[in-house]
Amino acid sequence: MELAIARYRLLFKHPFGTAHGLRDGTDSVFVRLAEEDHVGYGEATLPPYLPETQDSVIQEFSSVEVNKFLRGTECSEQRTFPSHLTLTGPSRAALSTAYYDLLSKHLDIDIKDLLEVDHGKSRPQSMVTLGHTMPREIASKLIELPSSDLLKVKLGSKSDGSTLETLSALDDRPLFLDANQGWNSVEQALEMISLVGEARVRGIEQPFAKDRRDLHGELKHRTKVPVFGDESIQDLADLERATEAFDGVNLKLMKCGGLDKALAMAKRAKELGLEVMLGSMSESSLGCGAMAALSGCADLLDLDGPWLIQNDPFRGLSMINGNLRIAEGSGIGINPRVGIKLDWREL
Repeated sequence: MELAIARYRLLFKHPFGTAHGLRDGTDSVFVRLAEEDHVGYGEATLPPYLPETQDSVIQEFSSVEVNKFLRGTECSEQRTFPSHLTLTGPSRAALSTAYYDLLSKHLDIDIKDLLEVDHGKSRPQSMVTLGHTMPREIASKLIELPSSDLLKVKLGSKSDGSTLETLSALDDRPLFLDANQGWNSVEQALEMISLVGEARVRGIEQPFAKDRRDLHGELKHRTKVPVFGDESIQDLADLERATEAFDGVNLKLMKCGGLDKALAMAKRAKELGLEVMLGSMSESSLGCGAMAALSGCADLLDLDGPWLIQNDPFRGLSMINGNLRIAEGSGIGINPRVGIKLDWREL
């Protein structure tokens, strides 16, 4: 297999604010794996709150271990990504996604069939995200977002109350509240829920610091609104004790380290009685489309990155009346967009 990488910066249509801060875009590294006439693609998206950078990811791809993998593996003969490769989450997510995309194209099957993802009995609910926004700007931001089942709103700022009051008057979709560790007390969380009304809040995500399982557990027992863990649940070990504090988990490729690991966590979460949300770190259509392959295991889909960025270099993902769809064909179904050039460099 031949490996090539491309540095890229995904740019938001508007500065995107969370409790982590305001940013205009996200650094990414795209991966291209080629073997014979087939090509697979993967993505490592690196928001500033992750320790990994473009340089560190590329350095991992240049390692002796990865070179041995490229020289010693025939994609058409090995159905699983090699477990011995020790890579950080974003690097493994990108390389393994490209590998599974390439393999399923070799076999001429959909990536869902390759991963043996069960088809869900019902369609998971989709959501689109409203970042930190001044109340006077909410109406114009809502117009740009596609129709969805739910509206996710980023909270964790001084204007949370006015944001929720304004939003409730402008949009009638159920809300999903994401504080990104921005709140300090259970009473604060309950106050925000009450501003909207408990019946309208579909879920609340990571309201407190990731190590405050005590606060999350208390909130879980004081509200009927499902409490979802994000930063608190990084791997299977965290998942095993998640039910003490959470009703659901937000799984992301960059955290899990690949589709195979995300699938294993989704299955285990279901066994534990947890709801499963498939999320992203504002990836392009490639990363979000890859994660959408696991939608049969999910209750909620938070894969709206392509609608938040202005220079998406891939195409194939669409949302029609809240239904997330991927172009048919082998592999992930996501391909480079004509008109946006990626500066590929072979390693």
